[in-house]
Amino acid sequence: MQLPWYIAALAAAITWGIYYPLVDMALKRISLYSVIVLSMIPVLLAMPWFMKTVSRDIETVRMLPSSEQWMILGLGLIGLFGEVMVYLAINGRNATLASLIEMTYPVFVVIFAWVFFRHMHVTPSVLIGGMMILIGAAIVIYFNP
Repeated sequence: MQLPWYIAALAAAITWGIYYPLVDMALKRISLYSVIVLSMIPVLLAMPWFMKTVSRDIETVRMLPSSEQWMILGLGLIGLFGEVMVYLAINGRNATLASLIEMTYPVFVVIFAWVFFRHMHVTPSVLIGGMMILIGAAIVIYFNP
């Protein structure tokens, strides 16, 4: 089943809209480490159904140049670091403010897509939207130090 990209993006936004308040509540009751483990349990439970695919992917990664291997292997560490930073932001203030600042990530997607791959997907509307995101984050930070 192929969803339109914007439906998938909206579904992701709704999912994170549910997830962040749950993380906020959980971090008030259990440790950061337990929240991380809880977020990994569904992946571990689903792993047996995807072992063939994962095995093929491991072979594919072995065939790639080492620079690409490191980028792919870095996904796990970068993802974990980002997840921990979001949890620390939520724990430090609340899910609403943390999510509003974290939503500046599209600006960094543009920057790192250029740095890593020389991909530039900036149009006038993307530039204006990015500026609005940064201005919004600055307002949130200024009034909620």
